[in-house]
Amino acid sequence: MLTPFRKKRSSRQKNARRILEEQNVTLPDADLSFLFQRDGCRTLRMTVRADGSVRVKAPASIPWENVLAFVRSRLDWVREKRAFFAEHRGVPAPAREGSTALYLGRAFTLRPVPARRNARAHFLGNTLELPCLHPGLDDEARDRAVERAFLRWRLEAAGLMLGRRLTRLDEHVRKTLGDSAAAHSLTVRSLKRRWGSCSVRGDITLAAQLVEMPLPLIDYVICHELCHLRAMNHGPAFHALLRTLLPDAGEREKLIRIWGLEHPRT
Repeated sequence: MLTPFRKKRSSRQKNARRILEEQNVTLPDADLSFLFQRDGCRTLRMTVRADGSVRVKAPASIPWENVLAFVRSRLDWVREKRAFFAEHRGVPAPAREGSTALYLGRAFTLRPVPARRNARAHFLGNTLELPCLHPGLDDEARDRAVERAFLRWRLEAAGLMLGRRLTRLDEHVRKTLGDSAAAHSLTVRSLKRRWGSCSVRGDITLAAQLVEMPLPLIDYVICHELCHLRAMNHGPAFHALLRTLLPDAGEREKLIRIWGLEHPRT
């Protein structure tokens, strides 16, 4: 398994982010609860997660009154974020007979069929047939067989499709940017949080779940990682490279965020 590149932190940096204080806080008059933390950060900041929970982090030197004033000033923003997440929040859908699977943004119905020697999953019209059934399976065992067959198909399909797409885009990016930086290797596996990563050596890891997305969003993720071959951070140079390759990169990034909310990963 490849390990994504991370810049080595000094001991001073590690200590700077050590949690100095943590407590759950409720503002009764504002109907807001949040997790409050003090650490070695330099700025007061607030985040709203997809589940609607709120976290506030503050430097050790900021008075509590300033923290509360900051939180109250952001209440409308918190409501907007929560409304956005609630609008787009999807429910994980297990792979079962009759459920929907996505391939390049198109929906297919899962249909388990009897397992045969050398038989492979394949599309038939608007169905994805999974050869996985054996005589004598009860309902629970049948569901497990369908899920295993689906995950196996998704990993294989993603490996083939993403491999071809990476090869094509890798060449396109080199020509467009006029350099020789190239991907060293590709690993495709199920990822729960990231869509991809790139090591300093050029080893790229992509999420198997990408195969479910429309192609323009897949291309964004691949181009994102190829830009990391040239800029191993998300600074101005990185974003300039990405915009050169994809002028609508900002819009595609927003669509991916919405996609991730509407299609929780399994």
